Amino acid sequence: MTRSHGYSLMCIVVVLSLVLAACGQATTPAPAQPTQAPAVAPTKAPAATTAPVSKYKESPTLTEQVKAGKLPAVDQRLPANPLVVKGSKVGKYGGNWRMGMTAGTDDVSFYRILAYEPLVRWNVEWTDIVPNVAEKWEANQAATEFTIYLRKGLKWSDGTPVTADDVLFWWEDVAMNKELSQNPPSWMLAGGKPATVTKVDDTTVKFSFAGPNGLFLSNLASANARPVLNFPKNFAKQYHAKYVDKAKLDEMVKAGGYQSWTQMFIAKVSQADGGGYGQFSVAGRPTLNAWVVEQPAGAAGATQVTFVRNPYYFKVDAEGQQYPYIDRLTYTVFADVPAMLLKATNGEIDFQMRHFNTLPNKAVLFDNQTKGDYHFFDLVNAGSNSIVVHLNLTHKDKAIREIFQNKDFRIGLSYAINRKEIIDTVYVGQATPAQPAPLEGSPYYNKQLATQYTEYDVKKANEALDKVLPKKDASGMRLRSDGKPLTFVIEVSNASTDQVDAVNMIVKYWKAVGVNVEGKSEDRTLMYTRKNANDLDAMTWGGEGGFGAVFDMRNFFPFTNESAYAVAWANWYGGVRDATAEEPPADVKKMMDAYDNKVKTAPTVDGQNKAMAEIMQMAADYFPAIGISTPAPGYGIVKNSMDNVPSKLLNSWQYPTPAPVNTFTFFFK
Repeated sequence: MTRSHGYSLMCIVVVLSLVLAACGQATTPAPAQPTQAPAVAPTKAPAATTAPVSKYKESPTLTEQVKAGKLPAVDQRLPANPLVVKGSKVGKYGGNWRMGMTAGTDDVSFYRILAYEPLVRWNVEWTDIVPNVAEKWEANQAATEFTIYLRKGLKWSDGTPVTADDVLFWWEDVAMNKELSQNPPSWMLAGGKPATVTKVDDTTVKFSFAGPNGLFLSNLASANARPVLNFPKNFAKQYHAKYVDKAKLDEMVKAGGYQSWTQMFIAKVSQADGGGYGQFSVAGRPTLNAWVVEQPAGAAGATQVTFVRNPYYFKVDAEGQQYPYIDRLTYTVFADVPAMLLKATNGEIDFQMRHFNTLPNKAVLFDNQTKGDYHFFDLVNAGSNSIVVHLNLTHKDKAIREIFQNKDFRIGLSYAINRKEIIDTVYVGQATPAQPAPLEGSPYYNKQLATQYTEYDVKKANEALDKVLPKKDASGMRLRSDGKPLTFVIEVSNASTDQVDAVNMIVKYWKAVGVNVEGKSEDRTLMYTRKNANDLDAMTWGGEGGFGAVFDMRNFFPFTNESAYAVAWANWYGGVRDATAEEPPADVKKMMDAYDNKVKTAPTVDGQNKAMAEIMQMAADYFPAIGISTPAPGYGIVKNSMDNVPSKLLNSWQYPTPAPVNTFTFFFK
């Protein structure tokens, strides 16, 4: 039996010194000196610590339900081997955790707080993989076969047993269903083929690959795997065409006002990738999360979304108390960020690290700490860039596509950006000009990729742009090769106020060198719909992959549809062969091949690093997207009455902050 170690991005030894023991953590110990993701999975991981022998304890609200005959006793609700998680302090039950969210698509606010319950998960320090829903696992040395053992007696929040059938439903009926998913997730592919997922028995699942998949367990612990346990079969099958009589299904679709059964499935259950409001749109919907939907999300005009404790949650503290400590979560839906900021300064938000926590707002929040009875915590950003501008290289207009695909055009636009002014204005001087790239300290750092074309130089900008669009109209705006004016729009999420401000400045810089562009601030839902349909000219988003690029290559080659600069190429990479996909050029395919056939199959960490270095150099030479700066330091606020909250947290999508620090251990003093 060998211990898994060094999973994740843990090139972040530098960052590790910032994230500390104040975090609650599972009793499974972390390795001494992790460095990064392993090339080959461990042969076996130990089970979590056996639960206390003494009788388990529960919230008084659940005790009342047991007495009333509405619930079984707590011992019967917990699995045979509950996961014991030690917080910094043993907490007490009660309270309502208040937060804010934006209207539109903000399901990520739920995922990051309460919905990170994968088969295996990151430990608090983001240095290792530890058991979670699965109490142990086994893998062969070739990293082609992984056997996952679910906790026996584990139940969904409605008391239904969790079995291998739930995992198979996700794989066979969702991920491999062409009506719900264009293609299976790339991390489930190896040797050029999708995995084979087999039910060994009710609590054992085997994942088999045609070739080595050394990153499988790391992906299984990351945000990439959020759909795996997102489809409780007994619940989800009632909305699935495979399990419902067609006449009845058609009636359900019509009654619900949907266009198809797939639209209904997504609305009632979930998107194939685990995103969207589906899993939060039905009151009491079965879940493994610490809190269950009470007042659903997504309803038109809804001003609140609420969650209440899951009576079947499978984790306990060191004294045998069933988590979570906090009774209820209440999200207020805000139409705009200033309204959310006002609530925070008034002390009406208990913990928050999204939306209003920009650097310009920090002064206002600082001045109102006493009034609002809160304090700050630090966010150590593991992203690659503050803002990434994605020009649509697979644009449906062939003339614009030709311009955007010309590297000199992208170089010219990059030189035209006054990054220092943006940093000083939007990020209060707390960043460094940079392109999207792994950060210094990562084994994947490439100086050329990180720093090229970042100086503000109008002369160089015009020289590069003149190579592509030398002709201008009477107003000085550049003309396309067909003589028509070049105009395009950069779309930006209105919830990201820093990006909105930066885009307004970028528009000014680009017009100054003859590129007629407009910024368009809009709801994220609309922007993402247009992105996924390949209908954008350009858009901005935050940069991922500063640390842990090996799990999220979106900014380096078209990896998923999050690679907004080339969604059609990303679809092709994912195996789609319809009108939404387009075969990439040879230099882009070379990066894809290197990732699939060198990184994912490397038998050693050194081999992975070497292959990643090759890809980063290819990405530097291709220059797919334009960045602004290294991520600025972040922060959040927390009420002084809330305990077990770390003073510093790593902040990343692949380590979906703050969930891995065990938010279910938070409590009110």
